[in-house]
Amino acid sequence: MYQFNYRKHMLKSVVIIVFLFVFAIVSTYLIYNNFSKQRERDVDTGEMKVVFHSQAGNKINLTKFNPVTDAVGLSSDSYDFTVTNSTDKEVKYKIVLEDNTKRIEKDGCAINRIPNELLKLSLRVDHEAPNALILSEYPNNILYEDTLASHSEEDYSIRIWAVNSDFVIDRNSHFHAIIKVIEEGE
Repeated sequence: MYQFNYRKHMLKSVVIIVFLFVFAIVSTYLIYNNFSKQRERDVDTGEMKVVFHSQAGNKINLTKFNPVTDAVGLSSDSYDFTVTNSTDKEVKYKIVLEDNTKRIEKDGCAINRIPNELLKLSLRVDHEAPNALILSEYPNNILYEDTLASHSEEDYSIRIWAVNSDFVIDRNSHFHAIIKVIEEGE
């Protein structure tokens, strides 16, 4: 009788341990998969692959007007992404900053928009020194144009901040934009 109960308890213990082990593995996989999907957002443009490495993805949202110096702006959070050409030919492309009209409508901030003249944008290409300009100085909001060789990739980092100025603006002004990588011919 005692040995029967012992076997029964051992079998029950083994089943519970196996169940907990399987549960732990499945949970760990699901948690990892969920966080990795949130961190890196792939954008397929046809010829190239664009991967944004931050949780914000390709969306820039400045929800308060806080002017800072260039030193502080250059150390602010960045929007990092990689453009990969996995084809057998060169691909010409450009990086453009477009208004995020959905977010502007959602926030109702069309009249409280931070003007491009008060925003500075720094673009760093493949670990080179960053180039920082007032946003209105980029023609048609085209930040960068280049040709990417076949089977190669380039890393980019964008930082954007409000510049110190004597211009008076509502502190609740917003700026919403989307970073787009557009291939030639689109």
